Amino acid sequence: MASTLSTAPVLGTLGLVVAGCGGTPARPPAPAPLPSSIAIVGATLWDGTGGPPVTNAVTLIRRDRILCAGSAGECAIPKGARVVDARGRYLIPGLIDSHVHLLFLTRGSAGEELGLDLRDLLAQGITTVRDMGTDPAALLSRVRSLQAAPRVHAMQLVAGRRFFFNGFHGTRTARGTIYRQPPAIAMQQLGWRPLQFDPGDDAEALVAAARKAGAMGLKLYAHLDSSSVRRLTEAAHRAGMPVWGHAWVQPASVLEQVTAGQNGVVHAAGLAGELFTVEDRDTLVRDGDLQAATAAVATVGAAHDPRVLAALDSMASRGTVFEPTLDAVRHSVASYDAKLRHIPSLQEEYVRSASRFGMEVTRQAVRRGVRISAGSDHVSYGPRTDRATLFGELRLLVDSLGMSPTAALLAATRDAARAVGGQPGRHIGTIQKGRYADLVLLSKNPLEDIANLEYVDLVIIGGKMWRPGQLRSGIAMN
Repeated sequence: MASTLSTAPVLGTLGLVVAGCGGTPARPPAPAPLPSSIAIVGATLWDGTGGPPVTNAVTLIRRDRILCAGSAGECAIPKGARVVDARGRYLIPGLIDSHVHLLFLTRGSAGEELGLDLRDLLAQGITTVRDMGTDPAALLSRVRSLQAAPRVHAMQLVAGRRFFFNGFHGTRTARGTIYRQPPAIAMQQLGWRPLQFDPGDDAEALVAAARKAGAMGLKLYAHLDSSSVRRLTEAAHRAGMPVWGHAWVQPASVLEQVTAGQNGVVHAAGLAGELFTVEDRDTLVRDGDLQAATAAVATVGAAHDPRVLAALDSMASRGTVFEPTLDAVRHSVASYDAKLRHIPSLQEEYVRSASRFGMEVTRQAVRRGVRISAGSDHVSYGPRTDRATLFGELRLLVDSLGMSPTAALLAATRDAARAVGGQPGRHIGTIQKGRYADLVLLSKNPLEDIANLEYVDLVIIGGKMWRPGQLRSGIAMN
């Protein structure tokens, strides 16, 4: 691009001179057409399907799709293809973070933060993200204006009436009474757009509104009973949309959500809800009630309670996917550990209980065959060191829970694609013919050490190749 721009004025001047002499104006030569195919040759290929890696592989890309992937003898390189020599490196599917929060408005604007964060995620090899709380229309319109970003899919957040109208009440503290607004108002100030659903409402109409806004599924958040969960899930499934929910959406428990047909649940600490009766769960509606209740019961031993294990077994048998979001809780614990002045609080007690309980619940989920999706609960605002990351989530799965690097990678590729679900999930997550050409080329083997995911040489999304440094600086690679 630089050479074309620098020579354009000269060529224009020469053209005028020739024209003035009566000759034919000079024209710059037409640029050579970009090759329609790319061949990545020599890498060790891990295609995410569950099969063993293939050494000295060939992966062919035509436009934005995988054309062929396998051993050198299986995939003939088309004439004129752009060849990428990947000998000594490792090719894996583009990573998927199935739980992020991207849109945070300040005075009505996301500023540059959103674009910078998305480029950084792409530079890490994350080619798809699913936003689990947002205004779908506003987020997707902003993403469409960006030159480089992962694929972004948005879920529509849904909650019951008490989330929007919890009554004007105060919480007594040592410093006096604190009055708080309903949670929905705080979300709306961030730029998010939760939808209200009451027991008598039309589930089909809510699903239609979510689809019109651009949402690809529903995220059930809070204050929904089991009947509402079932109606919303059935209506969304009729429209071809997946449904996920917070573990324990008050009062509906995880077991009730699973039996209602929900596709997945998020946040391991939420399984503390299984330790309460439905009547008790329905009373935990005021600010701090849920935190206090969890802090009181969420112990390592409680993760082995038969009611918790029954919910996990039901998830395993029905194929309900689980996003434990362990790294986000780890960051919260670390922030308390780093404080120079320690003042005990309910919030800290909750965070520490949630961390211990959630880790053990996830360990039990893995042992019982529950499918895990590596959603991080990453947010695109605030100090980068405070943000949960997909790498952090995967390292916890391996280092703290004993999953193999291969199993953890599946949680961020094939199984994360299944978690995303719907039409989008059918085209990502593995390196197979017809799937999107979303790939990551690494200089070190992630199957030996999950930390080797840090060594990204090249990111390919939809057949477009990017270097991590160029993404972070905003310069594209052709």
